[in-house]
Amino acid sequence: MISIILSDAWRLFRERFAVIAAIVVVVWLPCELLSSYLDAFVFGPDDIRKSIRFAQLLDNFVGIIATAGVTFVALTSRSGQPATFGSAIGAGFGAWGRMWWTRFLSGIALLFAFLLLIIPGVYLLTRLCFIESIVVAERISGSEAMRRSFEITKDRFWPTFRLGLVLLLFLVLPCAVVILPTAFIPALDHWLIDAASQLICDVIGAFTTVALFCGYHAYSNEQGNA
Repeated sequence: MISIILSDAWRLFRERFAVIAAIVVVVWLPCELLSSYLDAFVFGPDDIRKSIRFAQLLDNFVGIIATAGVTFVALTSRSGQPATFGSAIGAGFGAWGRMWWTRFLSGIALLFAFLLLIIPGVYLLTRLCFIESIVVAERISGSEAMRRSFEITKDRFWPTFRLGLVLLLFLVLPCAVVILPTAFIPALDHWLIDAASQLICDVIGAFTTVALFCGYHAYSNEQGNA
């Protein structure tokens, strides 16, 4: 199942790469420029906490537009109607409220789960991994989207967990290749280069968004045929 999901995701990502990359760049370019500027001239090299918190703030309030837009591209492509940049970015803005509310509720649930122990946190994170695909595809949000994610991952924890691990590796390894040279080569130590590197990672990360949608779609179809 995982190989089928990844293969399907790679096909969609490759075929719709131009519009996916455009969405990510339009949403994330100003964010990465601002974040890198603050890291270089405001936060300082040792203030990692502020840098991470600000990056999370940007993702939770702005990055969700790109996530919803990329998911919309995968959704419409699946139905045989390729999305334009305008319709995808419009869908991203249109889903903002549902995406933010769902992230807020799931974030609180995950916080409590990780405060209890690592294992409950990982379990909940795995069971909720499809909530953003559900928000866009089924136009529901909050606790309803969380219940729906639990529904389609029922008896599928380990396949979903393995899918998450594969996607994490896919995200971390290429991004490490892109970012590490800026840390070890003094000539590349510039806030604009840092912003460009982060933007490349954002585009790479869009594949995980597509793959999660493909996982949601595959599990939903499997559930419907059961």
